Amino acid sequence: MTMKTLFLQAPSFEGFDGGAGSRYQAKREIRSFWFPTWLAQPAAMIPGSRLLDAPPGDISVEETLQVAAAYELCIIHTSTPSFPSDVRMAELLKEHYPRMLIGMVGAKVAVEPEESLQKASTAVDFVAREEFDYTVKEIAEGRPLSEVDGITYRSGNGQIVHNPDRAMIEDMDALPFVSEVYKRDLHIEDYFIGYLKHPYISFYTGRGCRSQCTFCLWP
Repeated sequence: MTMKTLFLQAPSFEGFDGGAGSRYQAKREIRSFWFPTWLAQPAAMIPGSRLLDAPPGDISVEETLQVAAAYELCIIHTSTPSFPSDVRMAELLKEHYPRMLIGMVGAKVAVEPEESLQKASTAVDFVAREEFDYTVKEIAEGRPLSEVDGITYRSGNGQIVHNPDRAMIEDMDALPFVSEVYKRDLHIEDYFIGYLKHPYISFYTGRGCRSQCTFCLWP
């Protein structure tokens, strides 16, 4: 039986940009939020899931905790500047719902999986590396963490364990479209980019960039 899964962009500090598909590492003088496509994609793969994008909706910590009461698994998207506040959100979730399984995704934990778990509270049970769509789906379906490729997790005795890397997704057409998740869980009026007419919608039709610039995340 699939675990009831909440995909969460946690409440953050004022002015923090929603960012390029998820959370961008900047604080801006204008309101600017991109669609949380990377969370919407696995949400589209898990029946009964919900995507809660707290910052653009001005959703508070208290409201987030109320929503989370209905879920067994929470996937939090994090980034380097938001990591401390995201860990605090994970701690609050664990305090209120001790049996909830909590994982983190995003560039911060993909690049520094062990360091992230060491710095994070024990409230965070695992972090996902590489592409995490099928990784999260397998966890939601109840597969033991020890058998899920592409994660670093905290074992029962507190030891940090690195599972084998997950193979890259080659058939992008096998992934469901995110439009239904956008329609169900998001309000398009909450999303702004200064150089686009409002409201707008963004989709990704592929992944990666052939340029391979050493300073960039997207390759």
